[in-house]
Amino acid sequence: MKKVLVYGLGITGISTVKTLDKLGFKVYTYDKNKINDDRLEGYNYSPISDVKIEDKYDFVVKSPGIRPDDEIIKILEKNNEIITDIELSQRLFSDKKTIAITGTNGKTTTTSLITYVLNESGKNAISVGNIGEGILWQMQNKKGVFVEEISSFQLHNTKYFKPHIGGILNITPDHIDWHGSFENYIEDKLKLVINQDENDYLILNHDDEILRKNKDKFKGKIYEFSIKEEVQRGIYLKNDSLYLKDEKEIFLLNREDLNIVGDHNLLNASCAILCLYLFGLDLDEIIKHTKTFKAISHRLEFVKKIKNVSFFNDSKATNVDSAIKAINSFDKNIILIAGGYDKKIDYSPLFENSKGKIKAMILLGQTKGILEDLCKKYKINYYIVNNMKEAVDKSFEIMKDFDTVLLSPASASWGMYDNYMQRGDDFKNRVLEKENI
Repeated sequence: MKKVLVYGLGITGISTVKTLDKLGFKVYTYDKNKINDDRLEGYNYSPISDVKIEDKYDFVVKSPGIRPDDEIIKILEKNNEIITDIELSQRLFSDKKTIAITGTNGKTTTTSLITYVLNESGKNAISVGNIGEGILWQMQNKKGVFVEEISSFQLHNTKYFKPHIGGILNITPDHIDWHGSFENYIEDKLKLVINQDENDYLILNHDDEILRKNKDKFKGKIYEFSIKEEVQRGIYLKNDSLYLKDEKEIFLLNREDLNIVGDHNLLNASCAILCLYLFGLDLDEIIKHTKTFKAISHRLEFVKKIKNVSFFNDSKATNVDSAIKAINSFDKNIILIAGGYDKKIDYSPLFENSKGKIKAMILLGQTKGILEDLCKKYKINYYIVNNMKEAVDKSFEIMKDFDTVLLSPASASWGMYDNYMQRGDDFKNRVLEKENI
């Protein structure tokens, strides 16, 4: 019987323990904050309260969020292989049909769109990975196509992971504090497809310089997508319409056919369509359902129009590049609510690439001081607040007809909220409270 340690009892850890127990593994658990967990009632596992350098397991499954420089990891890796649930899913369930998506931004929208179109087309599909429930328990109990949203944290401890269809949306600086450098972050992102062979498909953003530079490293069949120029094989934008070029050019849809706005969502939709096309779904069916897909919560989500001012919740914009894409989805007169946890990234591109669209910024969270200095440098009006209530109050105080109030923080939510969903919900609730004022 194989002996496994599960380090961390979050969503991933719980899913891993339940699955390994059902498959007959001897499961040990370690969590710095708890010994037992009510969610594991009825399952066989042995909690340990201390980790020693001489401990030996067949492998250790760590929670993706645990940093590579974690003291416990440093002890365990002396004598053990450290993996994440994504790697383990490949080893345990290699027969499952999967489509895998990564990228700094757009993962959830693209994953959700692929899952939506598959389900609408009569194929049972489940979004897993960095979205929803833990991937292992889902694969243990469900049948269908598993559409995997995969983070750099999950990819860090992969060795053999190899999706048949994999898409990389973009790579821009993020989580530098966790990975140690941008180079390390890039290396981990590329692990999604580095093990692919000539029988696999790789979908790449042609407009992303880092992905173009690394193309020679990949062995899978490459299809690209672009909104800047025609690609050799894949999807591109021409005259505000998307076209597919494989053996011939095929018109897909017009920009206005999509319910999700912005250039970044044209790229997300292009990646999703290519994944579905290469999966074998009928192209007419793909386009029909892509047109009916709507923005999901916290991703440039329209909240309400109040007094000729539109409010958008883009709380998922936890880095600079994502916030830039949101800003550039609008023409002008943006009141931007920004700031949060400091991930040690450069915020100056937010100002350099906003093209004079920001009318004012409302700053909160740990990064407000950094953003304040940049507002001064780039001569943008700004206001400092302490919480979301004050931020929304200030936006109502300064807004005028036809402004756009946009929550796109360019920072993580930690320190003020447990996650970006909680932050986005707070923003929406504060806005809707004022609906009848």
